[in-house]
Amino acid sequence: MEKTLRGIGVSPGIAIGPALVFDVGRFEVPEYRITDTKAEWARLARAMSAARVELEELHRRTSKELGEVHAGIFNAHLMLLDDVMVLDQVKEQLESEKLNIECLLARVTRQFQQQMEQIDEARFRERAADLVDVTDRVLRHLLKTEHPDLGQVRTACVVVAHDLSPSDTVSMDKENTVALAVDSGNVTSHTAILARALEIPAVMGLLNASNHVQPDTMMIVDGTLGIVIVDPSRETLARYEAAKQAYSEEQVRLRHALETTPGKTRHGVPIETQANIELPIELAHSRRAGAHGVGLYRTEYLFLNRGTVPTEDEQFEAYADAARALVPFPVTLRTMDIGGDKFVAHLQIFKEDNPQLGLRAVRFCLERPDIFKTQLRAMLRATVHGNVQIMFPMISGVQQMREVKAVLAEVMDELREAGIPFDAKVPVGSMIEVPSAVMLTDLLAKECDFFSIGTNDLIQYSLAVDRVNERIAHLYEPAHPAVLRMIDMTARAAKKAGIPCKLCGEMAGDPLYTELLLGLGVTSLSMSAVSLPVVRAEISRIHMGKARKMARKAVNLATASDVLQLLDKHAGERRSIHPSARDGASHGL
Repeated sequence: MEKTLRGIGVSPGIAIGPALVFDVGRFEVPEYRITDTKAEWARLARAMSAARVELEELHRRTSKELGEVHAGIFNAHLMLLDDVMVLDQVKEQLESEKLNIECLLARVTRQFQQQMEQIDEARFRERAADLVDVTDRVLRHLLKTEHPDLGQVRTACVVVAHDLSPSDTVSMDKENTVALAVDSGNVTSHTAILARALEIPAVMGLLNASNHVQPDTMMIVDGTLGIVIVDPSRETLARYEAAKQAYSEEQVRLRHALETTPGKTRHGVPIETQANIELPIELAHSRRAGAHGVGLYRTEYLFLNRGTVPTEDEQFEAYADAARALVPFPVTLRTMDIGGDKFVAHLQIFKEDNPQLGLRAVRFCLERPDIFKTQLRAMLRATVHGNVQIMFPMISGVQQMREVKAVLAEVMDELREAGIPFDAKVPVGSMIEVPSAVMLTDLLAKECDFFSIGTNDLIQYSLAVDRVNERIAHLYEPAHPAVLRMIDMTARAAKKAGIPCKLCGEMAGDPLYTELLLGLGVTSLSMSAVSLPVVRAEISRIHMGKARKMARKAVNLATASDVLQLLDKHAGERRSIHPSARDGASHGL
């Protein structure tokens, strides 16, 4: 019987296929007496050697596809293979109790796991999870139990899982995985990022879909609307087959249009459409999608999934690679937005009672100038390519902007003294994502070369809505009149100061808001590469005079519902004038 599941659409598109239920599961570890302790220890050595080969291959593959920084998690796993404390205890119990080695390894690991999880620090909980993951890999070799491998998929399927680990995601067969349906995760999770980069439709946050889907059950995944349909009826299947074909044809048409459409409105007003990136793999997709550069490089991802802070050279190579790949278009590097929902143990950022209002972004950077200055050195070194810009997140006022610029000036002086080349005139901007910054945009504009509105956090902070809290997700409303007025105020201040006003939140990738944002005065839109074709096509249909009139009307409406009705009306009018146009996105994209 047909069943519809709703989650979070994290990567757009439609896919249809049989379910592959990916369940890593636990396994039974036997316990029995042994007589030859040397033979048991030799068995452990062989299993660890086999696990080491696997981890080294995962490190190599991850480094190639996602970059060396993201491969760091497997370096941490390799180090855990040689954990002296664990091995010493296993060997001691082997000699005293003479039990089989897998039983003792599982027991000792469980003891360490319980001890670490009782410590109220995130880094110990992270290390506990890594230890269990590594131990499971060794145990499977000892027990000759195969670990489910998404790289061995030989037919097209929808992968259904409760969660996907970094190693599972990296191992995934990219050709035969047509879509992902995952119980956990959200738009910023590692799996979501990879799905968007590879243009695989994906829905996450399904809670318990993996418990209710049988293997080989036909499924439909609508990554745009965040819908998964299990065992669809013939009528539903036919409808989505047609929608899938129409979507594919539209993507081909839009990409073809990118080659001939210069990114201008109907009457020639140029609008930059740029890409948001986190992973090196996204650079190629951004170029293919016709991005006018990178409007947001989320550099904090260089600091995640590893046990140490990335070196200056590691960071420089990542930033320089992006700059070289997008020449002559600009690449905007955002300094690390660590904290909030991104806990990083090796930076000593731990869970706070109210993390979104805690030590995050520039607050952390100013508290740890050693780490901050290293990142700024790497960024400045990359400016020799001539197309790098730097922006700071979570700026709350003029004083804070001056403080981060002062640190930047110190780093510039250090580079001059060392004879290291950089562009002293690198454009520097502020993200506008805190209401206090909006109220001071007239003054902040004097300190900046550009503004970049981060609507994801601006909406969260202005409406007091946790954007990852499912219970109040319906209150997270981009069309709220208060949000529109803040965008309007920011764009006006930027125009008066003669600086660009960019926008890099999720609103930028939803064509429903394109006319409104341009009408409010936004001059550049930055989004996930998969959204670029449809947004660029929407821009080409927009009449700026009408957009400005509509925007003025929108900011004076009373409710988000009123705004959405206005946007729908104007979208319908554009479709009637340009019948080949498709809306291409839901309001909640």
